[in-house]
Amino acid sequence: MGIELSLSHLGYLPESPKVLTLSPGDAGGLPEVIPFYLRQNCIRMPRDAGSQEGFSDRFPAPYDLFRGRLTPGAGVPPLYQGELRKISSRWGSLWQADFSRFDTPGSYQIETDWQISAPFAIRPRVYDRIIASYLGFLRAQRCGCAVFGVHDACHLDDGILDTDGSPLPAAGGWHDAGDFRKWLAFTLYHIDALLTLCERLGDDLERGGIAPGSLLDEVSWGNVYFHRMINSQGQVYEDVAGGSSPADSTFTYESNWWFENHPGCYGDASDNRWTDNVPRSGDERRIRTAYNPLVQWAFVHVQARASRHLQPPQAERCLQLARHAAAFGRRHRHDNRTLFLAAELRGNLELLAAGDASVDLPALISSAQELMRRQAKVPEGLSGYFTEANASDGFRSIAFAADPALTLLRFWELRSLLHDTPVATQARQAVFDYIENYLLADCISNPFSLTPYGVYFDPPHPDRQLFRDAGTGRGVRTFIHPFNPQGIVHGTSSVLTSHAHLLARASALLKQPQWRGPAERLLHWCLGHNCLNRSLFSGIGYRQPIGYSFRIPQLPDAMMVGFIGRPDDSPYLEESTAIEWNTLEYWSIPFLQAAQAACWLRD
Repeated sequence: MGIELSLSHLGYLPESPKVLTLSPGDAGGLPEVIPFYLRQNCIRMPRDAGSQEGFSDRFPAPYDLFRGRLTPGAGVPPLYQGELRKISSRWGSLWQADFSRFDTPGSYQIETDWQISAPFAIRPRVYDRIIASYLGFLRAQRCGCAVFGVHDACHLDDGILDTDGSPLPAAGGWHDAGDFRKWLAFTLYHIDALLTLCERLGDDLERGGIAPGSLLDEVSWGNVYFHRMINSQGQVYEDVAGGSSPADSTFTYESNWWFENHPGCYGDASDNRWTDNVPRSGDERRIRTAYNPLVQWAFVHVQARASRHLQPPQAERCLQLARHAAAFGRRHRHDNRTLFLAAELRGNLELLAAGDASVDLPALISSAQELMRRQAKVPEGLSGYFTEANASDGFRSIAFAADPALTLLRFWELRSLLHDTPVATQARQAVFDYIENYLLADCISNPFSLTPYGVYFDPPHPDRQLFRDAGTGRGVRTFIHPFNPQGIVHGTSSVLTSHAHLLARASALLKQPQWRGPAERLLHWCLGHNCLNRSLFSGIGYRQPIGYSFRIPQLPDAMMVGFIGRPDDSPYLEESTAIEWNTLEYWSIPFLQAAQAACWLRD
């Protein structure tokens, strides 16, 4: 493996933290201090190799461009220069430098004797590119219609109920990941992201050539599908084409469907396929009718919120269905796990914001208090993270890592409707503790300032995988533990971007500007400032790994699930053409979180 010089391939805001990292790969003998030079992109600095016969200074030889050493005194002087210094980290030796002081807008590269960085920009609102790319991804993920350049009309015959095979028209919506499955647990949150973009972008979309009503049109597109997925009793169905338990397995919905607060963990690929688009022909995909409290309350949350943005009669329909789903959820209690508690609280908060008088305000406040009681307050080590009910374990989630904190932040944001300012103030403090005493307290443990995946009260297989000390006998990892009962080793881009969203949003709402930098550092990791110099966005940056997309080999804009951890908790990303989903699959959740983080970093 060669030397890599990594930074954010997209670039930086003028005021952004800007860190440069040299990863030595297999190279040895590098000096402790390596000078670097920042220059206009595409205009290389001169080297002492001399010109080759048959070429000139005007048209130099286009071969072997790294021959020789840099001669900084010759030619155009660099715009900025500094030194990369060797550091020892738990991920090995690296060379790092901070060039945050350079804030002049422009397009640049950084050069050393051994390697040159990818081009990058410094400009205001540089992260708008993430938002634009997300909107392109969402369009490409549409199901039930043709998407020009991506796929023909698909799955017009969705679907049949898994109970008795009776047809239910469920065409539309979005494919969730690098496949054709339509999980409501994940795709419902596109509505939330689109509404955040509507609220935050104002007229900038139209000035940038995007039709002002296009975001709400996309909301309406998704809602055609979502509104078909709620039955007359108010239950929201879980998915279309999620799959069945693999043949000859002993997996059950009760015991194996969930892993690390992630649903769908035993669904096979039996319905992840093209169909003939002809209803009642016999190849329709199945609709899962199992009750999932997360899906139920996420539906309430996003439909209540949509009712405040859409025009009649869509707005009234959204609120009506949100109320209907909430009534079903209140009649069918969940098992009180932290993820469900947070989802129910968020759903009721959005109903309250939409003016629904049926919300039981004392019960809502009691739920917030219960969620805050599940926040660890320990005298040593990490603190402020959330736990499961009865402090049975730390709360960890692949897809919804920041949801408890985001819910309490929303509670504080809507404090004027609550008539209980002490509890709202407590919610604000809970968010503060989660960020300061957990996320930021642990991100210093690695050279890229990554936030933690989660805390373990009883670390599994400690003889086979590393857990760092979290205090009071508990362990913590930056990446998911690879040795686990399900054998699922899932990339954690979604964890990082959900934390970036929380940090950026909380920075703005709680007036804590020092949290913006850590949010940006998490985006930078995904944009190429990582140990492999790989962008995890298929449409942004350079040197992307090959994405896992089961039926459509390459999506024009997508984000990958990202790095996993080896047993020693060091990062791993598959770089070969031996494609595997664990690190390479395209997925909705990290992208919709990154887009919302970008929104809150615009001001």
